[in-house]
Amino acid sequence: MAIEILENTLLKLLVRRGTDTDRKQITLASGELGYATDTERLYIGNGVDAGGILAGNKWKGSTSDLTTLAGVVTGDYAYDTSANTLNILIAGSGSNASDWYTVADQISASNDSINFSANNGITVGTLSAGNFNADALGSSIELDGSNRIALSGTVNIDQLSIRDTDSTAYLTLPTRIKINPAQPTVYSFPSTQPGNNEFLGSNANGTLNWKIPEPVFTAVAPTTASVVPVATIVPFASGALEIPYGWLECDGTSYAGADYKDLSAVIGSNYGGDDVNFNVPNLVDKVLYGSPVPLPVNSNLMGVVTGANPGFPGLSATGMTYIIKSIGGVTNPTLTVQKNLSAFINGVDQTLSACNPLSGEIVIERPAPGMQTYSEQGTYCFTAPRGITYMKYYVTGSGANGGVNTGGAAATVIGNVSAGPGTEFTVQVAAAPTAGQPGSGGESWIKVGANKIAGSCGGNYSSVADGGTYPGEEGAGSLGTSEPQFLNGHVFVGGAGGIDTSGNGPNYGYEESEGAASYWGAAPAPGAGSGSHGGGRPYYINAGDGFVMFEWN
Repeated sequence: MAIEILENTLLKLLVRRGTDTDRKQITLASGELGYATDTERLYIGNGVDAGGILAGNKWKGSTSDLTTLAGVVTGDYAYDTSANTLNILIAGSGSNASDWYTVADQISASNDSINFSANNGITVGTLSAGNFNADALGSSIELDGSNRIALSGTVNIDQLSIRDTDSTAYLTLPTRIKINPAQPTVYSFPSTQPGNNEFLGSNANGTLNWKIPEPVFTAVAPTTASVVPVATIVPFASGALEIPYGWLECDGTSYAGADYKDLSAVIGSNYGGDDVNFNVPNLVDKVLYGSPVPLPVNSNLMGVVTGANPGFPGLSATGMTYIIKSIGGVTNPTLTVQKNLSAFINGVDQTLSACNPLSGEIVIERPAPGMQTYSEQGTYCFTAPRGITYMKYYVTGSGANGGVNTGGAAATVIGNVSAGPGTEFTVQVAAAPTAGQPGSGGESWIKVGANKIAGSCGGNYSSVADGGTYPGEEGAGSLGTSEPQFLNGHVFVGGAGGIDTSGNGPNYGYEESEGAASYWGAAPAPGAGSGSHGGGRPYYINAGDGFVMFEWN
């Protein structure tokens, strides 16, 4: 270092200088300055590092290709106009793109859905389907004519699942569904809930409804009664290139007995072969002729020459391919099971008889007539028996007690139900009023699930002198005509009762009269009203309890 005093008294500080290569050859003393004349850089020595430490970096300007700035030093920075990025040299001289490191990027919104605030914050504006590229939507979502996201005409999906799995989660289907796009039929789902043992069915108009399965009256079962025997030989004239399944061409070919056990067991080695293999007959250019059973071992096959030969004026149906049955098979006669399980096999009545339409035995039997009654107050569960489709029911409410007037009778409802085996019916039997106390009767009913098939109201109690009610007003019944199990029914209305036994006359206060009779008769028959007795002795006999009965045949 040298100090030069100029004439104008200004000091000029001269530092060590030379090329950048010269700089790297010396070690500057601590605080000593060095200047590279070719790179125009100032360095400060620390007494340790050769060439000293760079005193500052340079802005190298902007360019579309940073490698054209080669000759820069580590820490210099420049702007890449092609990528809109600010870069710093981290290695080399800058001649390679990898020498530069991007430290900042200029970002701008590509559409109105992304916004930049005054403090350079990024916010998302309103998104619309138009912001999405159609290629990103897949095959089941598309953009409609208004650039809205919609399901495409064909939705491809492997599985539908419910997002939530709690007890309130459910999968909802539309009320209408179209099946078979080629010939579409639109089905409307029923608005009601299904009952026990019901399934979703359709009529010819495409109306869906919950229904009980219809009984199967006709079935087709295989049998061995008319099987074409194995080893049967027939001429085959279809001209097909392949022999039908279960048959082999009669051309003398050898086959493994294990592959055709049925045929091997019949013909053995009569046409060639041994204990392992067997040959089928060779009927190429030959005709069949009869021989006694069992088949002789030395049976011969007659050769035939077709055409106009002496003794053979011509053969008909020439060119046949003879085939032999090689596998046992079955045919399909009709097994008819009529209502109440009558059975016919090939037109022969097999009801209550063991038969063999399949391997093993099948017994078709007709269930014995049955009856189930409920005559004590309470709620019960009745299950339709095996093999039963139709049943008859009787439902009677309880009668009313009498007092000064006779008690009324309950109605009785009689009808038929259609329910598959295993259908569960809930049964309620009403109790008569407490003995010795006036009171009206209760209702008995039968239900499938929450659906009432039939119900019977109880009889009426009246203390009005004129009877208070009249036949038809009390003891009414109800029918669940809209329920799928209901077939038919009729309500026998209970008698009203109300006969006064406390009138004037020589027997004043001592008249007695039976209560109104139910379908089953006078008390204590089910549903009948009790009688009355004057003279301070009312309630001649207690009314009848309710009653429910099922019958089948």
